[in-house]
Amino acid sequence: MIEWICKPFEALSLHELYTILELRSEVFVVEQHCYYQDVDGKDQKSYHLMGWQHGVLMAYARLLPPGVSYAEQSIGRVVLKKKHETQVLEKY
Repeated sequence: MIEWICKPFEALSLHELYTILELRSEVFVVEQHCYYQDVDGKDQKSYHLMGWQHGVLMAYARLLPPGVSYAEQSIGRVVLKKKHETQVLEKY
């Protein structure tokens, strides 16, 4: 079972923030070879949806309020841990 937690930036623990940035870097930079500035100043204005299972961050998405990236609210930085993506997708 995956435990879903959503928090504003200010409520993230240092461990949660580190783990989020680690997963984003693992997937976007290492696996997908997308070389861009991931830390873009939008995290502080966003909510962070985390899917945890047995202490491992399995899935993540950044939820941005209106006016941060677009006039409407938006979802970005959606990521699944590669070795667990089938398991996450099958349940949802």
